[in-house]
Amino acid sequence: MSTQLAIRETSISYSDAELAAMAEQVEMRAWKDIVAAAPSWLRLSTQLLAEDTQGVLLLASRGIQSLLFNRVIGLGEHAPATSRQIEELKERYSNLGISSYWIHVGPYAQPSRLGRVLLGHGLKPYRRSWVKMMRPACRVAPTPSEVRVRRASMEDAHAVASILGPAFDLPQQAAELFTQLIARPRWTIYVAELGSEIVAAAGLFFDGEIAYLAFSATREQFRRRGAQRALMQSRINHACDAGYRWIATETGFPLAADEPSPSYHNMLWAGFRPIAIRDNYAPLGTEWKSAAGSGV
Repeated sequence: MSTQLAIRETSISYSDAELAAMAEQVEMRAWKDIVAAAPSWLRLSTQLLAEDTQGVLLLASRGIQSLLFNRVIGLGEHAPATSRQIEELKERYSNLGISSYWIHVGPYAQPSRLGRVLLGHGLKPYRRSWVKMMRPACRVAPTPSEVRVRRASMEDAHAVASILGPAFDLPQQAAELFTQLIARPRWTIYVAELGSEIVAAAGLFFDGEIAYLAFSATREQFRRRGAQRALMQSRINHACDAGYRWIATETGFPLAADEPSPSYHNMLWAGFRPIAIRDNYAPLGTEWKSAAGSGV
């Protein structure tokens, strides 16, 4: 059954399929821009690239062994995926020397049984799917909190990298890539402070009528203090005040009803609603690897 989220200011409504397509597009554009923001020395040293071919985005980096930077977004979204297309994606990763990657498959991708097609090409469902979330861009009332949120400046770059790196199991080079977004058009990076210490950071990307909560993380010792909710509220209100109509984001979908999932539950608390469960297909043996090289 469709959630049929409606924009409060107009009579426009969208089906879940339309919302999912919008969310997929803004994610693709944000990650293309993240790669574009990388200085040339970083792109060369990590072999980082983003290739957009007929609406399908291939992210790859031999030097950043994180699935965030080695995945395919948008397969089957604009046109039915073909066996030849899938083999070309696999061959591209092979030629780049990359053996672990994801191919995302949304519920509205074509052909309708795209997952089975990928199975026939030797790719297996990864253990965790992602859930795409959406909400109208309307203001929320800030809740009382000891956390103070502000926009990041370049003086905060080291703190931002030191938070995002460990939170997403990224090597230092990849973590520093996100600091390139602090002064970049269409991005706003936020930090959350407890007292005089920066304890969390988050990114907001703008494209068309959609704002995108691209990433957010808190230092481990300061979790459960309200930083994520404060960052979410600030970004939602920024998007609303700037005139955007929709806000999209995503996170890992809980494996079980009783699995702790702070990110997912914070999104529900902030008024986001699930619009699509996106499966991840990968070569056999693919694992989420930490910066130290151990599987997570």
